[in-house]
Amino acid sequence: MARVTEEIKDSLKSTRIAFLSTAAKDGTPNVVPIGAFKFLDDETILISDQYFGKTLKNMQENPKLALSWWGEKEGFQVKADITIHTDDEIFKQDVEWVHSMKKTLNPKSAIIAKITDVYLIKGGPDAGKKII
Repeated sequence: MARVTEEIKDSLKSTRIAFLSTAAKDGTPNVVPIGAFKFLDDETILISDQYFGKTLKNMQENPKLALSWWGEKEGFQVKADITIHTDDEIFKQDVEWVHSMKKTLNPKSAIIAKITDVYLIKGGPDAGKKII
């Protein structure tokens, strides 16, 4: 797995909305805006699922994702292998975390994303460059 820098972690922390991309088994792409995400450590992002429909189906068929965001100065895209949690300690911790932000949100699952690659999102000669 890939280990991210503090700069990348801080960039995601300062972002309100990120864009989650998945693909169905047949390759059909899907992208949705999400707001409940955080780094658990240098290699792992937690994504809380309150509303996923096609997105969850895609992840069940094809357990990979890309997450992109734009921070204050630049953006990043991470690619990850995922596991879906619905009835275990990880899910319970996700529910507690989400309820601490907004009591009316009810997670359906917790997505654990193990980062495999990180890319820069910015203009210029380094646009799209793989950095990790």
